[in-house]
Amino acid sequence: MELDAAQIDELLRVARRYYLEGASQAEIADDIHVSRPTVSRMLALAREVGVVKITVEHPYERTSAMEAELIETFGLKRAWVCEPGPDEDAKSAVAALAARALPTVLERDAVIGLSNGTTLAAMVDAIGSHRRVDSCVVQMIGSLGEDNQLIDSPDICRRLAERLGGTYRAIPAPLVMRTARLAAAMRQEASISVTLALGSRPDVALVGIGAKDASGSGQIFDRFMTPQISDWLTAAGAVGHVVGHHYDVRGRHVESPLCRRIVGVPLDRLAHIPLVVGIASGAAKAKAILGAVSGGYINALATDALTARTLIDLAAREVGDAA
Repeated sequence: MELDAAQIDELLRVARRYYLEGASQAEIADDIHVSRPTVSRMLALAREVGVVKITVEHPYERTSAMEAELIETFGLKRAWVCEPGPDEDAKSAVAALAARALPTVLERDAVIGLSNGTTLAAMVDAIGSHRRVDSCVVQMIGSLGEDNQLIDSPDICRRLAERLGGTYRAIPAPLVMRTARLAAAMRQEASISVTLALGSRPDVALVGIGAKDASGSGQIFDRFMTPQISDWLTAAGAVGHVVGHHYDVRGRHVESPLCRRIVGVPLDRLAHIPLVVGIASGAAKAKAILGAVSGGYINALATDALTARTLIDLAAREVGDAA
């Protein structure tokens, strides 16, 4: 049907009043001095000629499609994506998402490896009543110290074990030793080596993903990251870190002087764990997540929709640049 400009304008005014302003058909009819059935026919005509297009959509449908796209693009075993609400920050939404996902991946007698970080800590706090009394939570990296207890690995492990009703194994050592020689000796201590061995082969590992940028490497390295080490990592192409170890965007381990002082599960052990769930939010972490996926350090991901889309777009650009 061919309509002139005046007719299109009239359909637009009626459609805006009805769909955008919430006016009833009777109110619109009174305003423009026509009958209510006439308004109804005008609204039907507006849809017919394309002035009005109606879609029915739910955020879950969008995130389900994005989860499938992440799995296909990166060969992941599992993916969970959330769409934060208008008054919800992405980190809290992802933490709640991971808390809901955790029970779905835990078998009986599960050994759960845990690193540290603010999102992991928030995930533990968000876990509801889900008992796994036969589970054992294992610390994968050393402690940050008294200033960071709420996001520190031993405290997170203890809190998760309490919520699951299971047990936990801690590493009685700091994350970073003063020298590489001391770190090597500490890793050989019986109480530490046994926990590291267990943390190197859990059934499920939950790890935070930290980004390396010009400002540093995030909160867990605040006490240890000097400007010299930060510059060294930047020059070497480091974009992120998992379980205390840095890597570049292609997933290659960046062995820095800091790395050799770490007390924790070796980075190359992550590829041998059946399920390693990276839990991260924020588009600024896209390169760090891409590096973690590329290196095989994670094979599952819990994140928000914006970060997921940024990650997929970044991967496409990286492939294009490599070609």
